[in-house]
Amino acid sequence: MSVDSGVMAIRPVVLFDLDGTLLDSFGSIGDMIDAMLADAGHVPCDRMALRRMIGAPLDEVIRMAWTGPDEVLDAARMEWAIATYRAHQLRGHAPSFFDGASELLGALHGAGRRLAVVTTKGAAAANRALADGGCLGYFDAVIGGDMVPHMKPHPAPAQMALRRLEMSPGDSVVVGDTSHDMHMAVAAGCLGIGVTWGAHEASQLREAGASAVVDSMASLRALLMGG
Repeated sequence: MSVDSGVMAIRPVVLFDLDGTLLDSFGSIGDMIDAMLADAGHVPCDRMALRRMIGAPLDEVIRMAWTGPDEVLDAARMEWAIATYRAHQLRGHAPSFFDGASELLGALHGAGRRLAVVTTKGAAAANRALADGGCLGYFDAVIGGDMVPHMKPHPAPAQMALRRLEMSPGDSVVVGDTSHDMHMAVAAGCLGIGVTWGAHEASQLREAGASAVVDSMASLRALLMGG
């Protein structure tokens, strides 16, 4: 665990990223992208390139994954691609929680913390994944990528969550697995905790402004619970 000395303290609000932070969802994201591409008559995406894009705005991920060499991905086609991806996301199998994630959420909720999800995933799919994992009741707000005018790394998702909770950035910490999460945290005025079991490495998280970087759910729990 790497922590910038003197800046990390228990905060009453925790804003969690979902995919790659709480949910082991890389495979399912790739499957949904490939299903959308198949509907367009294209070949599957490059999974290694996709992993590097996890956490970016969905339109950027789709633009990277788009495999039609001659077809222009204009605004209308992008709208179709996003809608088709989200439809497959709702129909597909919900990803599972990482080991220890649901227990961490239960402990934080039991300790009186205010919890929110801030995700690029659509709100309906995010709520479904949380409900399937038995964790939806722990959260006071679920902010999906289809609810905000700008997705991560823009601060808009975190700002919407804090408005819903009627809390301030100084009360809050963002937990995520990508540089996009950390950039959002910094832009919104929150602390950021990076986790290394998702898409981005510790060095990327620190360069993006993470105040702490952890490599296990146990370390994250100790940091958030103060023990």
